[in-house]
This record gives sequence, structure tokens and C-alpha cells, in this order.
Amino acid sequence: MNCRKQTTKWLICIKWEELIKIFLLNSIVVKLKFVKMKKLLVAIMLLCSFTGFSKEYTEVVNVDGKTADQLYSSAREWFAETFKSANAVLQMDDPVAGKLIGNGISQVHITVRSMTVPVDMSFSIKVFVKDGKYKYDINSILIGGQYKSTLEEYEHACTYEGAKAALIKAGMRNPKDKLIQKTMAANKLNYPLFEQEIEKIAKSLKKAMLANEDDW
Repeated sequence: MNCRKQTTKWLICIKWEELIKIFLLNSIVVKLKFVKMKKLLVAIMLLCSFTGFSKEYTEVVNVDGKTADQLYSSAREWFAETFKSANAVLQMDDPVAGKLIGNGISQVHITVRSMTVPVDMSFSIKVFVKDGKYKYDINSILIGGQYKSTLEEYEHACTYEGAKAALIKAGMRNPKDKLIQKTMAANKLNYPLFEQEIEKIAKSLKKAMLANEDDW
């Protein structure tokens, strides 16, 4: 009877040891997957280390029948409504010269391994007004929080060489081809989202500049 009890205890110990081993192995696998995903995310955000000129989006728009003062007022109102506080955003507010210069931040939701991740996109926007027309410039576009990159750098990371450089800079000494391909594919998927956001901002400004005071 004692022998049976000892055998039972021994079997229970073995089962517990097996369960602990399985748990530890699963924990290691989960941790490795998390680290790998984190490095991929950092690589996407860090991109590459080369320096390039910032892309600029600019256009001169004719608005018949509107004075410079009216266009200036519309632009300032747009800054206030778009960024919640014109005073906090505007770096230059000169009605005499007809110039408005501000720094804005917009949030873009990118996809990383089926996960949606919010990413900040900061930019500078300038509006110059004259009678019957205005000009806007959107430039100094930077993507990311801790690791910032220009749109050119992000575009370069859509290539194999750029994606590899981003992974190396993220801490991977010799990234495998499969991971480089995944990083490149993720960048190609997400890059257009930033351009779409810029186009959305420009479209919003154009709509505000065309609006009449009677449109309420």
C-alpha cells in the first residue's frame, strides 16, 4: 500500500514537472513573439538613418470675390477648429502681412501584424493670403513619437534595403529575409495612410476657405 502511495506521488510529481515545463516553454514562445513584434514595430517607426529633404505639399488657390481679410479670417478660424486652439498652434499670426504659420499634430492609425497602432504625424502649415487667392504649404512632416522619421525616410523603408536598415537600427544584427520582407510589406501598406492624412488636411482647409459667412 505504501509502495502504491509512493508511486502515485511520484507520478503526480512527474505530471507537475511536465506541466511546469510546458508552461515555461509557452511563456518563452510568447515572450519571443512579443520581442519580435516589438522590434518590428520599432523598425517600422525608426525606419532608416539617412537624412533627406522633407516633402512639401503646396498649392495656390484662387477664390474669386473674397478679400485678403476675409480669407485671413477663414484661415484663422480653420486653425482654431481643426486644432482646438489656434493660439496654441500658431507660431505666426500676422493679419497685416496676411501670414499664418502653425505646427499641427495629427494621428494616423497604422497596421502592424493585424494590430492597429496610433502614430503621431507632426507638420508645419503655412497660409499666405491676398485678395482673391491664397497659398498653403504643408512641410516639415515627421512621423512617430520617440523615433521620428520624415516621409522620405518612410518611403525608403518601403524598399528591401530600407527595411533591412531599419531592422538593424532597431537592434537586430542580422535580420532574416522573411522579417525584412514583412517589414517592407508593412511599410508599403502604411505609407499611403500618411499621404492620405495630409490630403485630408489640405481638403479641409480648402473647404473652409471657400465657405461664406452666410453658410450657417
